[in-house]
Amino acid sequence: MSMWWFVTTLVITVFISNSPVYAYDNNPLQDICVAVNDSQAAVFVNGKICKNPKFATANDFFASGLNVSGIAAPGVGAAAKFVDVNNMPGLNTLGISIGRVDLEPQRLVPFHTHPRATEIITVLEGILYAGFLVPDPTNFFKSRLFSKILYPGDVFVFPIGLIHFQYNVGNKKATYLTAFNSQNPGFIFIPNSIFGSNPPILDDVLTQGFQLTITAFISYSPAYAYDNNPLQDICVAINDSQAAVFVNGKICKDPKLATANDFYFSGLNVSGNVVPGLGFASTRVDVNNMPGLNTLGMFVGRTDLEPQRLAQFHTHPRATELITVLDGTLYTGFLVPDAANFFKSRLFSKIINPGDVFVFPKGLIHFQYNMGSKKATYLSFFNSQNPGFDICVAVNDSQASVFVNGKICKDPKLATANDFYFSGHNVSGDVVPGFGFVSTLVDVNKMPGLNTLGMFFGRTELEPQRLAPLHMHPRATELITVLKGTLYIGFLVLDAANFFKSRLFSKILNTGDVFVIPKGLIHIQYNMGNKKATYLSFFNSQNPGFVIIANSIFASNPPISDDVLAKGFQLNKTEIAVLRKKFS
Repeated sequence: MSMWWFVTTLVITVFISNSPVYAYDNNPLQDICVAVNDSQAAVFVNGKICKNPKFATANDFFASGLNVSGIAAPGVGAAAKFVDVNNMPGLNTLGISIGRVDLEPQRLVPFHTHPRATEIITVLEGILYAGFLVPDPTNFFKSRLFSKILYPGDVFVFPIGLIHFQYNVGNKKATYLTAFNSQNPGFIFIPNSIFGSNPPILDDVLTQGFQLTITAFISYSPAYAYDNNPLQDICVAINDSQAAVFVNGKICKDPKLATANDFYFSGLNVSGNVVPGLGFASTRVDVNNMPGLNTLGMFVGRTDLEPQRLAQFHTHPRATELITVLDGTLYTGFLVPDAANFFKSRLFSKIINPGDVFVFPKGLIHFQYNMGSKKATYLSFFNSQNPGFDICVAVNDSQASVFVNGKICKDPKLATANDFYFSGHNVSGDVVPGFGFVSTLVDVNKMPGLNTLGMFFGRTELEPQRLAPLHMHPRATELITVLKGTLYIGFLVLDAANFFKSRLFSKILNTGDVFVIPKGLIHIQYNMGNKKATYLSFFNSQNPGFVIIANSIFASNPPISDDVLAKGFQLNKTEIAVLRKKFS
């Protein structure tokens, strides 16, 4: 295997590479920003405030113990251990985190989403049934299930913001590592967030949202229960070595042809191909051998380094790298330019052993050296798929044989003012059958100049006592303003002290009021008045995505297994059959 994965030609690459980064945290504005314990701080920031870089040490970029099980969550049958900015402060602003999960036999990690991150997992031991739900782009009230049975060494990826699950189908404990391309991916557990919020969601809203009687859900008491972002739920790469179209990343296959295998890789538990003369073997899981990674901003690799051998000094100009040691002893470090003198640098280095974790900030020179007497094996997680770069403006490609992330572009010379114009947003739109609302959506299909500009907007008219179903937008924040009528609106935020609880932030809105709903959070709009309510919605993505919670889960194609639904929602199979019928 060529050595370009590990060795980036330092000077040339640093100066000529201007490709955008697929990371969902804000890009760092300095080399390191080590978090301080700010629990008593009077200043609140996005992430953590930073200690003086002069006081940073290698320990800030180091954590140990990922080789042992974490603390079991009572009643859940799972133990989790996460390495995030709280126990590895050097992660602050670097856009990556990692964890270990130990799942008991026949137990489920509940249906959940991560509103700010793609997740990639690799199984260390046991057997795992894992899957995620993708909304049908032609019908938001249906979904497709992408699922696989995973064994040790297998890798699977969950796109940002999509509902997913992990279920131990074996008869012994399953252990897997999970990495995210955010330092704080967020965790939203669907059943608990909706039915156990504080304050509670109105009974009328839950009744319509899940087509249940009030008694049915009162009795529910769970034991646990930049538009560089993707512009669609999935964009599976195809082999485009001969393609005449150049895009940011890879061009996509038709989403209808995507399968669970596109998001799956097997073999990370065995050594890869030796790089001649360098004393290491590498296995790289990237978009070329796991095409579903395309646009998701992650890849993973395994390295086996012979004794007394070095993974050469190198940089990754478009990604932070986080490593965890599986076997052996590694001396590793990175160099930070001296802020007072660019001709000097500081070395941050550690000797790391199995279960230890170390992070290398994006773009900094670093190395890994096996100082032991036996082979050292470690996994590397990156928060970039190694994207290229491109800009483009949409053309009508409904008949195109090329699928890309967003739309392909017309020749800029042929663009006109009409490409950036739409008329008719002051009139009622198309009725959504059976749901009591009409909507007019202005997207790149109706206003092609929106392509790559990261905006989308719509108008909704909601009949009295009707609900826009509980849903989320995995790729966008939504801001709404009421034109007329009265609207009960709210979103659910994970309780930071207990992932199995949520807080409801809700308001009753009247004409002229404005409300914002953060990206990826479950939310509701309910007309509690006696006349039609009309409101405008603005999104910071040209394709925010629409995940209708109940329909996605209970009407997926193929269906989620009854055992998983029974454990996830504490329902019996008869009740599941009723819900499947209602939402299909």
